Parts: sequence; C-alpha cells; structure tokens
Amino acid sequence: MSHKLLRRELIGKKVFTEAGTELGILEDIVIESPSGLIKYILIRFSGKISQNHKVDDKGRVVCAIEGIRATDGKVVVR
Repeated sequence: MSHKLLRRELIGKKVFTEAGTELGILEDIVIESPSGLIKYILIRFSGKISQNHKVDDKGRVVCAIEGIRATDGKVVVR
C-alpha cells in the first residue's frame, strides 16, 4: 500500500524547488475534479513577487506544478 498524504499534513510547510530554492509556505492546494489531480498550489511567497508571477486575490502566488512530494518536513515541487 502506498503512503498517502492528507492536505492538512502539507499546509504550512516550506516549499522548495527540486534545485533547493525556497519558494515560501504552502497555503492551499487546488485539485481538479473529477480527475483528483493537483491543478496548482498557492504559496505565501518568501521572495520578491515579480510581475511574471500570477497572484490570487489574497496575494498568494499561484504555482502550477508537475509533481509534488513531501520529505523531511518540507514540500518539494517540480
């Protein structure tokens, strides 16, 4: 049986790229229905937000991802 993570286990964790760059804190996950795949994540960005970043109405960066994994108390995205 594969290990499954609950959304509440990921929210509030630091988010990093696979290269190790810290992006910020994971605030929410948007899941596509009915496939159940993650559509994008919302990050409270730790760096400067540029005009190239898509931002929601709460100031969180909207980050489309190809994959996500949780390891050592952090979230890694690609």
